[in-house]
Amino acid sequence: MKNGCNDQLEAKIAERDERAKKVYRYVSDVSRRIGEATAQCTSLSDLFTTNIEVQRQKLRENCEKLFFCDPLNYGKKSLELLWRKVYYETVCAAKKFRESNNQFDGYLYTHIMSGIGHFHHIITRIECEMKVRIKELDYTPLDVDEENEDIKEKIHEDEMQFAKSTLFSCLIYLGDLSRYQAEMSNAFDPSIATRYYLQAAQIDLSSGMPYNQLGNLFLDKNYNLDSVSHYIHCLSSVSPFEGAIGNLLKIFEKNNQFLETINDSETCTQTEHIQNTIAEFLSLTEIWFLGKDDTNVPKLCNNIAQKLKIGMDFSVNPLPDINKNYTEHMQAFEEEQINPSYLNSSMIHNIVEICLFTNAKLVETDEPKAFACKAFTLAFLAQLLQKLHKHLESLGLKSPAYQYRPRVQIQQLTEGDKNVSEEVIKQEDTVILNGNNNNVKNEEHLKDKSDTEEPKQLNGDAKIKKTLSKRRRRRRIMSSGSSDITDGDTESSEEDTDKSESEDEISESTYESDDNSKSEGSICDETDSEDIPLNGNDDSQKENKETIEKELIIKSDENNIKSIQGVDTKLDIEGIQNFLRGDNFLSSIKLLLDWVLLEKDLILSCGDSGESLFQCVVDLLNIFLHYFNYKNHDKYPNEDCKILNYAKVLVKKLKLEYKTIPLPEDINLRGTNICKFDKDAAEWQLLVKYKPTVYEENIIRILNFIDFGYQIAKIVPRIRFNRSMKIFYYKKNLPPKIITKVNHKKSREWHNSKKPLESREGGLLRRLGRLWLVSQVKELERTGTTPAPSLLALDTASLYKHLKRVKQLLRTRNFIFLVPTVVLQELDELKRECSSARDAIRWLEIQLKSGSRFLKTQRPGQFKPLPLLKYPRKVPPHVHNFIQILEYCNHFIEEEKQSQIGGNGDPDNSINLKTSSLLILLVGEEPGSNDEQFKEFSMTGAAQSAGISVEYIGDFYAKWRQTIHKSGKKR
Repeated sequence: MKNGCNDQLEAKIAERDERAKKVYRYVSDVSRRIGEATAQCTSLSDLFTTNIEVQRQKLRENCEKLFFCDPLNYGKKSLELLWRKVYYETVCAAKKFRESNNQFDGYLYTHIMSGIGHFHHIITRIECEMKVRIKELDYTPLDVDEENEDIKEKIHEDEMQFAKSTLFSCLIYLGDLSRYQAEMSNAFDPSIATRYYLQAAQIDLSSGMPYNQLGNLFLDKNYNLDSVSHYIHCLSSVSPFEGAIGNLLKIFEKNNQFLETINDSETCTQTEHIQNTIAEFLSLTEIWFLGKDDTNVPKLCNNIAQKLKIGMDFSVNPLPDINKNYTEHMQAFEEEQINPSYLNSSMIHNIVEICLFTNAKLVETDEPKAFACKAFTLAFLAQLLQKLHKHLESLGLKSPAYQYRPRVQIQQLTEGDKNVSEEVIKQEDTVILNGNNNNVKNEEHLKDKSDTEEPKQLNGDAKIKKTLSKRRRRRRIMSSGSSDITDGDTESSEEDTDKSESEDEISESTYESDDNSKSEGSICDETDSEDIPLNGNDDSQKENKETIEKELIIKSDENNIKSIQGVDTKLDIEGIQNFLRGDNFLSSIKLLLDWVLLEKDLILSCGDSGESLFQCVVDLLNIFLHYFNYKNHDKYPNEDCKILNYAKVLVKKLKLEYKTIPLPEDINLRGTNICKFDKDAAEWQLLVKYKPTVYEENIIRILNFIDFGYQIAKIVPRIRFNRSMKIFYYKKNLPPKIITKVNHKKSREWHNSKKPLESREGGLLRRLGRLWLVSQVKELERTGTTPAPSLLALDTASLYKHLKRVKQLLRTRNFIFLVPTVVLQELDELKRECSSARDAIRWLEIQLKSGSRFLKTQRPGQFKPLPLLKYPRKVPPHVHNFIQILEYCNHFIEEEKQSQIGGNGDPDNSINLKTSSLLILLVGEEPGSNDEQFKEFSMTGAAQSAGISVEYIGDFYAKWRQTIHKSGKKR
């Protein structure tokens, strides 16, 4: 029976192969005839004669028949033949003919529309007959069998890969046909072609061809900024399209020709300014991305940053009235779409992607040049945050810190001073240092209800004494987020207390923590009010001075309240609704925030130059926490603004899972090295069951910004949180106080001391050392894990099979990778038959040529025979090579043991060495998989006997990612 079944199966296969060969011969003959007929055409109408159309229809039917007859052998050939002979060559010939006469464009439009329908039909047949459903596609087949929908049949891996590649090709063809439509007439929307290309990119994450086609689609749009962004995206993919570099060079050459014709003049229009700025930015991108040497880069960066800052303030030019002149209105609208007069959200997003891709390439190829690119990108982020802050203020969303007035210095007030009140009012918004102990600090801004209570406390001596007794309590530092708050009069102990309180508050989620002492709306309690220092011995003088100061402060506060109330604080309901619908550039800011969290060293290096950036982060953080805090909705619902109430409901819904939901900007960058998630991360599975709406996407971006603000507040010590006011503030550096009074006793002690400088330096070093130890203890308590090994040795399989993981571990700069000599030899032997081995060799050459401090190769003499191990006489080559790798690793293990024993003689170090190993050998295959091939010698046993830790690189990478995720860092 079995032989009979096999014979029948073989007979069917033979019959199918013979039928496929006959169809292929016929298809080849028809395609040849169509090519000859097309070459003989002299006009557009000749391309669509009845004879040629009949031949094209035969080719369509037989190509489709051949495809489904034997898909694995003839599928790709038939599909490429169908596309090239029926559609591509026809459209190319029609483009030449329509340059002189476009009378018969209707034939061409009909031909393209039939091609779009035909490829949709092929996609449907592939999904139904091959029983393949790609989750990334948003195209739903029309004939879904509901009865068999739940039946899951196992599909062979080869068939699945073939189906994916076929769907990828069909989507590319659909995008090309839609692009042809958009190129011929403005009536067709290019976003349809964009949709097809992006769908293809999600099916094959490694291919860069869809982005090359997108670059061709958006030529000459936004001054070629879109095309450059897509070409760079294509070249940054795993499998870049070969023609993309040529297309990019053509745009750069055209851009350089335009730069030579630019005349810097102050009378240029908005459109000319934006065009010149983009042209200079593309020239800077050319220098960085192509690795050109130019000494004028710092000046060019500064010039472009200044022009971008000016362009940020531009608004869209008003269009002509559509009712009076429709033609002029449409022409102006189309011109604005192609050559915008302001930096729209699309241009900003492309600039951000170009900066991030260029930065990633410079880090891999030429790290010293990457710092300038990083600094430019950070400066652009600061400009975007300032623009976002202005946009939110224009909508009426102002920081709650605006209601708090900064402290004002009041100099030696007397009863006869008439101009004191005027000086206090003038100095409401200024910051003045408290020079000596006789200076008096201003009180915090009073609430409306406290304005009526304070005068009652000033009536009567007993009540004044009662308030004075309260003010002798220890003060709590009050602060504002939008104004400069001076802390020069506070002692170091008070600053430490305030800092520790702010860190505790930051560690807890501010908008999720409950403060029992005070409500959100209150400014301060009586016990938390700002105290006024009293100096002198006479109580009566104190009371009189306090009474005068109190009256003056109340007058100034009343004026301040009136000025604040005079400002129009009404919310722009329609503007807020449009903002949450997508009238913003939060997606671009979100990409930059994900990048900045990986560049903590860059943030710390900002210093005083980053004050505007950190101040803007603080202001935006206060705005988002105030208006989008879902707890405020329960206490103080805004009845006038329903959209904010709805936003607070979404915040409460998404507060626990917003970090794991991919956004459209993440989806478009999936598979690249600048995406937040890995291409195979589990977060992508959420999109199958849950797709956020536009409102939810913007709420997720706002929550991501709030989380970013918390992370920055942990990094920058001058960003603090005030619990009583429930606002963040940025403490600015103040100039030193000038003290003219000389302490003669301290002066004599200083002159009599022999080594004053050494003692001062010793005290400073002790304090710095103590702070460093405290920070290390906190870091260990926060992570709760042992430190990672400092040395990672690599074998051959880990380099050519898991090169991407090795690159990601190298970028962290936490490990030093060791490459044995025998590994280089094995890679050299594999390069002829394995392309990934060639990639590994090329990457090693680049790293070693650039002098990377985190990659070392084996030097002569760096090997140590394994102790207590009998070497076998005849072993396979892979075992012999692995023994050489172990000897190289043993060299570092023995050196560490000698330094531990001879360095300090501490016997406990040997125990610590075992718990946190100095060196780990990463292998590209599961440990023990090769031991079965040679049972006389166990490679894993030899490593264990020598004390060398061997881990599979996949397991080590997974543990590292989990550790980074727990510590709050971006993956």
